[in-house]
Amino acid sequence: MADDRLARRSETGASAMEFAIAAPALLLALLGTFQSALFYQARAQLEIATQEAVRAGVLHGARVEAMRDALARGLTPLYTHGQNLSALAQGYAMAKVAAGQATIRILSPTREAFDDFSESTRDASGAWVRAIPVDHLGYRQTNAGGESHLSVQDATLLKIQITIVQPLIVPFIDRMGQGIYLMDKTPGSVRLPSLFGIHLAQSVGANGQMRWGIPMQAEAVMRMQSPVLAEGLPVKADPGQGSNPDLGNNEDDEFNEVIPIYDGDFDPSTAPADRSPPGACAGGSPFDH
Repeated sequence: MADDRLARRSETGASAMEFAIAAPALLLALLGTFQSALFYQARAQLEIATQEAVRAGVLHGARVEAMRDALARGLTPLYTHGQNLSALAQGYAMAKVAAGQATIRILSPTREAFDDFSESTRDASGAWVRAIPVDHLGYRQTNAGGESHLSVQDATLLKIQITIVQPLIVPFIDRMGQGIYLMDKTPGSVRLPSLFGIHLAQSVGANGQMRWGIPMQAEAVMRMQSPVLAEGLPVKADPGQGSNPDLGNNEDDEFNEVIPIYDGDFDPSTAPADRSPPGACAGGSPFDH
């Protein structure tokens, strides 16, 4: 009998030891599953928000500010945790912070396309500006531009790429992410291999607290419904720096400001020789372009 009780106590002790060893791994797997579910929820919402952003872009001359505002509206459901106006306002405020830190990159059209096809046309306010026209595309020539190697029809397709950082919010997972990020960024420390090629990044929450998360990207394409302005288009690539253009955020760049050509109605007698109303061209027909 004594030997049986001793054997049972030994088995109980072994089971407790095995549970103590396996419990942290099981807990980590469970918390990781919760974080993965939240990540995929955010990824789906980012796809919707990116569609909202590109829709705003096609209606507002591909302006980055308009796309950023639409991105915030599209991300609001991700940060809204309630069914009243107060929760909605708080969610929108948090979405504005997230959208403000997002990277919005215009992949197409480029500055080369702008140089190839821009002409004098009216913007949404009625002012004359230099822009890629979007009218009569079916009647315009389909020849590729000398710099962009695109047709004017392709140059009026707005393609954007949006990157945001989805913070790790599940307890223990966020602390582990912080440790991995600091270990990866600290000079002289051991650099850990990335998970599926993903490196963690920093973001700032609505309360100003630093968070660590996983970068997410989404892309969207839509036909322009307003003239394509130069503001925000990618800067021409430097031949010595590869072919990936950056966003045109240089304050010295002449294309960063939209300069109205005419504020009132078009008057041929006072217009400069190199300016013409929208659709006009040397041949006198809007279909000759």
